[in-house]
Amino acid sequence: MTYMSTTGRWFAVALLAVGTGCDLEVSNPGPVQDDFLNDSGAHAALVAGIEMSVARGFSMVGFFGADAAKEYTQGGRIHPIKLTPNPGQLDLDEQLPDNAWNDAHEARWVAEDGVRRLMENVSSFDSSPLAARALLYSGYTNRLLGENMCDAVIDGDEMQDRTVHLERAESWFTDAIAVAEAAGEADLVTAAYAGRASVRLWLAKNDEAVADAMQVPVDFEYRLEFGLADDQHYNWIQYVSSNTPYRLHSVWNTYYEDYYLSTGDPRVAWGTDPDVPTAEFAYVPWYFQLKYPELDSPMNLSSGREMVLIRAEAALRSGDRDGAMDLINSLRTGIADDTGTPIPLWTASNATEAWTALKRERGIELWLETRRLGDLWRWVENDVPGEMEDVSDRIRLCFPVGRIELETNPNIPLDYRGPVNPLFTG
Repeated sequence: MTYMSTTGRWFAVALLAVGTGCDLEVSNPGPVQDDFLNDSGAHAALVAGIEMSVARGFSMVGFFGADAAKEYTQGGRIHPIKLTPNPGQLDLDEQLPDNAWNDAHEARWVAEDGVRRLMENVSSFDSSPLAARALLYSGYTNRLLGENMCDAVIDGDEMQDRTVHLERAESWFTDAIAVAEAAGEADLVTAAYAGRASVRLWLAKNDEAVADAMQVPVDFEYRLEFGLADDQHYNWIQYVSSNTPYRLHSVWNTYYEDYYLSTGDPRVAWGTDPDVPTAEFAYVPWYFQLKYPELDSPMNLSSGREMVLIRAEAALRSGDRDGAMDLINSLRTGIADDTGTPIPLWTASNATEAWTALKRERGIELWLETRRLGDLWRWVENDVPGEMEDVSDRIRLCFPVGRIELETNPNIPLDYRGPVNPLFTG
């Protein structure tokens, strides 16, 4: 597949944003000449365009993946969006849209091509703040794909194991650290350490993951920004749950429904509207998420709090239950929304209960940040102890290769089927 025209589209909007003080309420002039992207005066807008494309990719994966991961319940179905008619299945049904696969891969391609352009056209690439950002987003987009896609397909090549994306992410983050350090961009250095820690945990490089995580202060956040220019720039998790006009998902019938009622933990807050009691499906109560209150509410890509959980998981893997529980409970210092009392701590008398606490705390801390589906997959595949969501009704815990990719890539057989969740009972 080729994304050159789309790159031009993102760049044209980004150029207007830079040239008009970030006022995106303008007309898009359409694609620009490809060579123009190599001009030094265009590089800031080029990286802004990368960020817009990355935001779109995360938004789509977050919207569709949260349904499959049981972070929310499907509350409606409309033609332009078309959630699969079998909620959460991620099957190769002809009605399952390609948005998540296509937009996530487009984001990766745009980010990596941006690195290539900057490397070829910026003499100070090794110390360029713009290059550091492009490298960082190349890492994050590959992590997005590695965590959420069943298989890796790079630029029309043959199908590979999904860990290829995670290995690529590790390399991009490593390069981002070096360039950001040379550029004096401390936040980008920290974000790259955090991103690399997360993929190293996936790759079972426990000591290296912990070493990276220790570089990140607990109050650190690196966030993905969204915009208000049009619905392509929105945070779609908010957009489709805000009754403007869509009510496509609800926290009803999820772990987070009862957990919030019992603890008041503001990290998974949800609300109701007595004037609009149901989602688009009349049988689904409308309990709307409050994590993203606005159409342009940012999404965490990495945080110091996630790093604490990486250290906790590494501790559990090494058999240090008490150390892991101390780390997990160090994050439960918030105050309940309803009572103003501290959030209760987890307790664990054995390894299974400690793993349950870790799984729950990651679900709470990273709620609706595109991370849960990948966590469920790796825990199931590695037969990790501890309770989590019952996913026995999910055909897959990852996105299969997209339909358009199947139809246009001769290296993938048309009878391809993504790997089935080993817990699936039909």
